[in-house]
Amino acid sequence: MKHPKWFWIFAIILVFLTACNESNQTAEPTEENDSELNADVVNMHGGITGLDKMENYFKQVEKQKKGDLRVVSYTIEGDPILTDLAYDGKHINVTFDYTRDQYGDGEVKSFQCGKLKREENPTNLSYYLTGCEGVTGETWGVLETSYDVKRQDVFEVELRYGPKEGEKQTIQVNDEDKQEVYKQLVLANYLNSKPTSDECPKGKQADNYLMKVKINGGGRTLNWNACGSHESSKPFTDIAEYIIYASKHPTKTSENVVYGYILEVKENQILIGEDLTAPDLVSLEKVKGEDLANLNGTFLYVETEDAQEFSKGDKIVMKIDEVLEEGSPGRVRASDIQTITE
Repeated sequence: MKHPKWFWIFAIILVFLTACNESNQTAEPTEENDSELNADVVNMHGGITGLDKMENYFKQVEKQKKGDLRVVSYTIEGDPILTDLAYDGKHINVTFDYTRDQYGDGEVKSFQCGKLKREENPTNLSYYLTGCEGVTGETWGVLETSYDVKRQDVFEVELRYGPKEGEKQTIQVNDEDKQEVYKQLVLANYLNSKPTSDECPKGKQADNYLMKVKINGGGRTLNWNACGSHESSKPFTDIAEYIIYASKHPTKTSENVVYGYILEVKENQILIGEDLTAPDLVSLEKVKGEDLANLNGTFLYVETEDAQEFSKGDKIVMKIDEVLEEGSPGRVRASDIQTITE
């Protein structure tokens, strides 16, 4: 199947073991640019340009309207890998082009799939194909982005807004609101997109926005006004309005709710992977429980008397009542476990 995040984790570890003297920084593309590749959607190490086109294509396929889409994903060395989707009204024909990947097998693979699906979790968004002929687990990941704010050491947002220079707003939001702000910034591709300002119509007064974003050691300052009509401006205006609202009406802290896929079922215990996607589940099929500690994810052994009501591969949501053991895999006691169906 196409490179899910677990595949890249193993690949990166292998690269480090065989070439530990090389830099661990990702490279920028050096040859063909995205326009020359006719890219509709670009995945630059999780920073996605054209996410709206991916979403529109998903809706188009849902309505059984024919159409094509090209997704270009870059490797850590900066090499483009092309995924072409062609929907004929019944099936999705996939062409996966590795020929520009210097560490790949140099092949062009083609196969047919049945459905394009979308899966949104609290900390990630995934588009993937099912019913794929000749593919492991009949599942093929097309595009995935993660927005788990807990994986960031530092996340700060300062917003100024007003008709002129604006007044400084001290944003104090709880973890739930921070997660939503971070999610919206990632989906707006804030590192590679920039909102624009337009001259407001005569007689119309609109707020000006100045947003400073700091994540870990990096920062970015964005300036624009509410008259901005360019499509790149609206997501950032929506984020600013959410921050303003959340600073005045903070979301109440919710109970400790967790989403995940079941990897193993025992008599009074289930093993789950938190916030996994369907392609992740396939890639973990042959991973043993003792090897999970080496993966970059959160895994939990859940003690519950209702374990036998569930099956391996079920997607569930549950409330954690007690943490019995920290770590990954950790151990918890949970209740109100419910299966999530499409």
